[in-house]
Amino acid sequence: MTSIVMTIPHQIAGKFDLRIPGITRTATAMSDLFGSARRSLKILMPYIDPTLAGLVAAVRAPVRIVTTPSPGRAPKSNPVLDRCVAMCGVAVRYFAERGFQLHARLVIVDRKRAYVGSANLTDCSFHYNLETGLLIDDRSLTGRLNDVYDYVFDHVAVPGDAL
Repeated sequence: MTSIVMTIPHQIAGKFDLRIPGITRTATAMSDLFGSARRSLKILMPYIDPTLAGLVAAVRAPVRIVTTPSPGRAPKSNPVLDRCVAMCGVAVRYFAERGFQLHARLVIVDRKRAYVGSANLTDCSFHYNLETGLLIDDRSLTGRLNDVYDYVFDHVAVPGDAL
């Protein structure tokens, strides 16, 4: 089963919900996904803020993240993720290719469920932006997404100390 996931800004939420009921909110979908992880949680996300730390704290499975380095003259690791690594043992790799950028947003849980959409793991994406995504419960499709993720983590992204 696949369902629609959205962040709907408060300015349009009331009318939106009346016209198109049954949409799962991004913050709710992510909280449910993170909380359901038993074997693995894999995240491919260009932008992450402290919103992630609260979600990761509740996860009881190994967490792997591919993201972009913090902006600046020289690429550097993300301080939010540095804290997650220290507190929760999260494995982080950085997408630091020159000439193209990480734009995908993907969360995979236990090779069974996945989120694919526009939302980042940030406060703005959870509460203020208009974001759209799909929550996928198809094991075959999610397994293929998992294979894509594993390739990027293992062969494209680099550890923070290699930035």
